[in-house]
Amino acid sequence: MGIAIPIGLAVTTALALPMVPAVPTRWAALARRLPASSAPTPAITLYRDTNGWCPFCERVWLQLETKGLPYEEVLINLRDKPQWYKDMVPTTLVPAVKIRSGGTEEVVWESDVILRRLEELHPEPAMLPPDGERAAAEALIAEAGNLSSAGFRFAAAVRNASVTQEEVASLRAAFEDGLDALDAAIAEGGGPFICGGSVGLADATYLPFLERWAVQLPLTSGFALRPEEGEPPRWPQIEGWFVAMAEEPAYARVRGDTYSWSAAVAAFQRIFATNGTLSDAQRAVSRRADGAAALELRRSAQAAPSAAAALAAAEKIIANWEAVVADATAAEPLSQANLQRLEEEDGAAVELLLADCAARLLQCAGRWEDEAGGEPAAEGGEEEEEERALCEAELLGLEPLEHKVRADAARLVSARLCAPRDMGADAAEAMRGVLMAMASESEGLAWRKSGGLL
Repeated sequence: MGIAIPIGLAVTTALALPMVPAVPTRWAALARRLPASSAPTPAITLYRDTNGWCPFCERVWLQLETKGLPYEEVLINLRDKPQWYKDMVPTTLVPAVKIRSGGTEEVVWESDVILRRLEELHPEPAMLPPDGERAAAEALIAEAGNLSSAGFRFAAAVRNASVTQEEVASLRAAFEDGLDALDAAIAEGGGPFICGGSVGLADATYLPFLERWAVQLPLTSGFALRPEEGEPPRWPQIEGWFVAMAEEPAYARVRGDTYSWSAAVAAFQRIFATNGTLSDAQRAVSRRADGAAALELRRSAQAAPSAAAALAAAEKIIANWEAVVADATAAEPLSQANLQRLEEEDGAAVELLLADCAARLLQCAGRWEDEAGGEPAAEGGEEEEEERALCEAELLGLEPLEHKVRADAARLVSARLCAPRDMGADAAEAMRGVLMAMASESEGLAWRKSGGLL
């Protein structure tokens, strides 16, 4: 069980958590506490979009995770695709995969083609039923596009002032009919997954839009796919599918979260605003989405992260801290420009914050102290103890405005963290929880040290 880090830590409680050494070697010291990697050299490269928004990429991503195939990722900026990618993939679209075998390379594009090719090359675990039982699965996969279109038409109509209420009601009824049919098909197959007791290509096909609808339709269209807590589900088999998928280990890295999909709604409203101006309806949607995202940030600070989620988050910070610092202090941010960045001179404070966050996550993951009972990891033990003591003193010695910068940085990085772009949903929640607790901690210190002025 992970360690809960509550909001509003007292100074003594905060300093009981590991503090990172304020020396250039701190990242190497943190990296030593990660488990040794024994992953085989990947034979597959997945080319996916930078933002992690592409539903077709998610289908292939889930298949790779379900089959346990070692793969590496190359991120493609859809607004500025590199020429080498356009030369390699005739459609220039994502996803694509490069498969290396026996000294040869095969490039495959289009998600449905990729799914079939990987199933052919790596038949175990099977993601399609045996030939004699495959017809129902193939029919469901073929029907996915119709359900996706019905949902899109309904959501678009709700936001279109020229569509009559009668037309919206008709489109809603057609969408609900499609959900009824899917619910019945899951029941007929025995559940909890779409075609039975294990994740298959049908789940990979339906997952992207069902996941997004569950979070985004209540914000954009007033349509609840999943029930409120304590309420009976309108589609019990689909709800059972959501629950089963959330517990599926292969889904951990692929899964987006409520915060990210809520924040994406507001981002899309701003991206597609006419001449940069939001309509009244768009502003209302953005307010709902921003409110939902803010609520999720507050909620994350109260969650106790699992050891696995905390470790995954720590690994990502340690591997990518330089990019996070650059984003947090960017003078001209490439995305979410509505979020206020810090000044360039605050980069060192952001780095120290991230290192401190990584250390706390490692403690939650049980990677800070050894199994014998409380001593730091053997390598560099005494030196790290001295360095930590210096860092604790440094934290106490920070000026009120420095604590304010630290708090602002923690909240900014929390808001910029996106699942599954940066990490899976559980890892993202673990990292946000620690960062939001650190923000409250620093705000409390800023207030006390400034005599209530900050």
